[in-house]
Amino acid sequence: MSEDLLTSVGIDVGTTTTQVILSRLRVASTGPGSAGKLAITDRKILFRGEIHETPLIDAETIDAAGVAAIVEEELERAGVSRAEIDTGAVIVTGETARRSNAAALVSELALELGEFVVETAGAHLEAVLAGRGSGAAAYANRENATVANIDVGGGTTNIAIFDGDAVRETRCCRIGGRLVEVDDGTVQGVAETLRPLLDHLDMTLAVGDDLTAEKLDRLGESMADCLADLLTGPPYPDPLAELAIGELPDERVDLDVVAFTGGVGSLVSTPTDGTVNRSAYGDIGVALARAIRDHDRLSDWPRLEPSEDIRATVVGTGTATTRLSGRTVGLNAQVLPLRNVPVLSVPLLPAADTVRRRAGNEDGPPGESNALSEEIRDYVEQGIAFYGDDADPGAAEKASEEWFFLAFEDIGELTYDRIEALAEGIVTAYDNAPYTGPILLLLAQNCGKALAQSIRRGQESSRPVVVLDELSVEQGTYIDVGEPISDDDTVPVVVKTLVFEE
Repeated sequence: MSEDLLTSVGIDVGTTTTQVILSRLRVASTGPGSAGKLAITDRKILFRGEIHETPLIDAETIDAAGVAAIVEEELERAGVSRAEIDTGAVIVTGETARRSNAAALVSELALELGEFVVETAGAHLEAVLAGRGSGAAAYANRENATVANIDVGGGTTNIAIFDGDAVRETRCCRIGGRLVEVDDGTVQGVAETLRPLLDHLDMTLAVGDDLTAEKLDRLGESMADCLADLLTGPPYPDPLAELAIGELPDERVDLDVVAFTGGVGSLVSTPTDGTVNRSAYGDIGVALARAIRDHDRLSDWPRLEPSEDIRATVVGTGTATTRLSGRTVGLNAQVLPLRNVPVLSVPLLPAADTVRRRAGNEDGPPGESNALSEEIRDYVEQGIAFYGDDADPGAAEKASEEWFFLAFEDIGELTYDRIEALAEGIVTAYDNAPYTGPILLLLAQNCGKALAQSIRRGQESSRPVVVLDELSVEQGTYIDVGEPISDDDTVPVVVKTLVFEE
């Protein structure tokens, strides 16, 4: 791996299409001199693969071998070997994430491609990645604007709202062009997720039916109505509540501009010739795009021309999933790299209530009480109970205990006594737990090396310790940690959500 360049792969296995991109991430110090925190300062797309139809064995099963062959073909066309890939992500999106073998597929791809390619899925994450890949996020930051990126694909529509440099919220629903498959005017397939809308319209649609122009127009217009309701609500009229993915926000948002991306979204942002058949792609995507483009409420906002439309999600996947830790980390090389390690968040810790000397240092100055031990022990026990065997780092040569990261958003004032008290609490909690894995910690503050050193001094055993700092990670996410770069004082980290809908 180059000291200042990373090669990243993005793979998007969607409802309708599968895509691969390769990009180059430049790593540089963001502070004065060479001692500042490292960050990814530039992203350049090296290779855009062709747009392939997602291979399926049947309605419930992805053709894993077919997907792997597509990836292999695109890497060969790009002239990049698997060994040259440093980071990246595989994301299974839309209705494909509901297939029975979705999780197994991405795990297999990740293991085949290398130690540090990750697997991830989930409509809300997809919304953010599409918005970053399209340029909507950059526009919001540059113009200090509120921008909605509306990613309309084959199985879902995922909206990410960017407010300046932050993601304000996401809104997702099961509306897409591939939910009805058509061949020469005859219905070939109807997704079960579309049933609430069909029932609301009192419309019957089954395999073998003729999809008349009247039905097609009515269906497209109703889908566009749902998208308008999703974007402008609350309130959210029926049947949107049944089509929604996750909780819907309870406040309206004033938007400055909108962008359309995704397979259907690309037909909204770059309209096709009016002579194109409305079922030209074997589905209702063209009709849906036209209904969205002509919808009165969806036309109220200025439209931003995206830098990427149909490839927005895969571009975001390949360029925006990797972070870098701070440079004051505590590492143990024998447990790196790590894959698929879950995160348990620890809220603001209480201040110590008494003062005493640390064990083994009775002659030294008094330090903070280890009133933290009991609370930290509770979180260690929760981690063991929550994650169990799910927290396997995935490498055969490593132990398969219940590994997990404790993520501390705020450990309090960064004094010597506070760090020593926290270290003692952590050592006590882990020593008394039925757990033989390493101590894995994430800190938002810049004190990883000091805390790791204190933990190692206080241990009676030689349990491995990894402490990464300057990272804020939410509970329910999983992370991958790569091998060190830049003189072994920074590691690349990918944060992901492993969510496959039932």
